[in-house]
Amino acid sequence: MLTKKERLEKVFRGETPDRMPVSAWRHFTEDEHSGAKRWADKLLEFQAKYDWDFLKLQPRASLFCEVWGQKYDYDNYGKNVVAPCTEHLLDYETLGSDLAKIKRIDNSPVLDEAAEGVSIAVKALPDVPVFQTIFCPGAIFEMFFGALPSGRYRATSRTGGIVEAITRYPEETALAMQNITDTLIAYVKKLKEIGTYGIFYSSAALARDGYLTLPEWEKYVKKYDLQLIEAMKPMKVMLHTCGIHANPERFVAYPIDILHWADSADGNSKLADSAEWIKNIVPAGGCDERLFGQNKAEEIAELSAATLRKMGKRPFVLCPDCSLSVKTTDEEIKAFRNSVER
Repeated sequence: MLTKKERLEKVFRGETPDRMPVSAWRHFTEDEHSGAKRWADKLLEFQAKYDWDFLKLQPRASLFCEVWGQKYDYDNYGKNVVAPCTEHLLDYETLGSDLAKIKRIDNSPVLDEAAEGVSIAVKALPDVPVFQTIFCPGAIFEMFFGALPSGRYRATSRTGGIVEAITRYPEETALAMQNITDTLIAYVKKLKEIGTYGIFYSSAALARDGYLTLPEWEKYVKKYDLQLIEAMKPMKVMLHTCGIHANPERFVAYPIDILHWADSADGNSKLADSAEWIKNIVPAGGCDERLFGQNKAEEIAELSAATLRKMGKRPFVLCPDCSLSVKTTDEEIKAFRNSVER
């Protein structure tokens, strides 16, 4: 039997492992904003319970915006996994001057705390690949308006937000993106020093059809993605392009190891058909995350088994198409996790 690292690295080499690697992730909103140890301990508990082939750490979704002073109300998450924003960085009426607030930050207590949590997990799991989540600069910028990042099945609009910023203030927006990138590069350096195995890099829905134009995406998203991903090496990089019409094909030119997208979502390529275009990148996904949290363990088991049959011996990583609902049941997760053992 292979170790977890051996199993994953066999897949990276394009070889069929003893069984396909499997993992899933979710937010624990009650534990993600009360210090590094409480956050890390909760995720370590999640790993111990389900024995994932790699642990994808799930920091609070507001984390990266907090680096620049954006404020959130952790006592009122409600049904969301992002706490309500109480003080946002960018306002349309003062956008020109507000953009100057997005400076390069070399030392951030927020990111230092996150790095401490990663260090706890890495030390506790010497035989388990640990991936820390990082949002791309464009996704962080989207959130500076006080909104959720683009993704999943939420509508995107060319009115307001990042589109208005690049239309009205292209140079200032480009500088802000560079400052976000440089700040994250400094953080990535710390993660490498800790011994982090990999990065789960969320590109949100910035590549979605009908949102940014291709030239806009290349200038304000891809440019900074590539700088940041280059800084992540030699850590492994798992890139996530989120939700409907997510254009996973755009990312085959990126120097990444795993590409994760929702093949269950409208407008996306199917995992089983990706061999035609994905080159030497490992595909990941295969189970619709919308099933979780609805007491649908049987459907989850059936869908996971169907994906495994369709992929056959072709190496891939089985995981839900996005983060699991906070209402997900133990039975649902076990049905998913056990699918690779059958």
